[in-house]
Amino acid sequence: MISRLGSDDLGKVALEKLEEVRVDHTLVQTDDLYPTGTVDVFLEDGQPSYTIHPHVAYDFIDFQQLPDAFHSTEYDIFYFGTLAQRERKSRDTLYKIQEEKSFQSRFYDVNFRKDCYSKETVLKSLNNSDVLKLNDEEVEVISEYMYGRILSIDDFVKACYDSYGHKVIIVTAGGEGCYVYTDQEMHKVEGRTVTVADAVGAGDSFSAAFMYKYFHSGDPIQSAFVGNQIGGFVASQHGAIPPYPDEIRELLRG
Repeated sequence: MISRLGSDDLGKVALEKLEEVRVDHTLVQTDDLYPTGTVDVFLEDGQPSYTIHPHVAYDFIDFQQLPDAFHSTEYDIFYFGTLAQRERKSRDTLYKIQEEKSFQSRFYDVNFRKDCYSKETVLKSLNNSDVLKLNDEEVEVISEYMYGRILSIDDFVKACYDSYGHKVIIVTAGGEGCYVYTDQEMHKVEGRTVTVADAVGAGDSFSAAFMYKYFHSGDPIQSAFVGNQIGGFVASQHGAIPPYPDEIRELLRG
């Protein structure tokens, strides 16, 4: 994970959590000026809304501070989103990484957050990715950006493919599952029916599960099925990183 934390108590807790879930934090920087990023989350019927505080450490990820090991290591997948591009420092770092490194796949999880994205960064991200994931509401925003009007999901993915040539485009639709556009064909992949306890982290868990399975299997349809199952499970639990039962772990192994 490439990120940046404040040299404060929350930053220490975040590092401890990364170690607990066994995420390598070699590339996580420390900032003595800006605090660790925080978000206020409000739940209504299990659905979250967010207040994301600006001018925090992860807005200032510094390309020059990436260690030599990063530059000499080959990576398979680059997984990035929109939020880290809201400030120029981290945005420039993201672009430099994409210019310097080659990856088998570049996964762009759109994941809009209010006041944290722009037309410029979204269109550049579309151009710098080959696997795209967004939700049905984000389809409306991006189709307005690209074509000046709101397109249906079918029309959007076809137009996006014609413009950018993504290998896979995934449009999530909550409890209805998701749509996967690949090899110029649209597929509907059913979701997992759950009682939502807390949807925080469900989209991220879908994305992580999808890319893990897709990298190992090359099958975007099966990967989306697994992503739906895991995203649904996370939505049925409290907290963004609940313990996974054996049945969920088996989906990732299979």
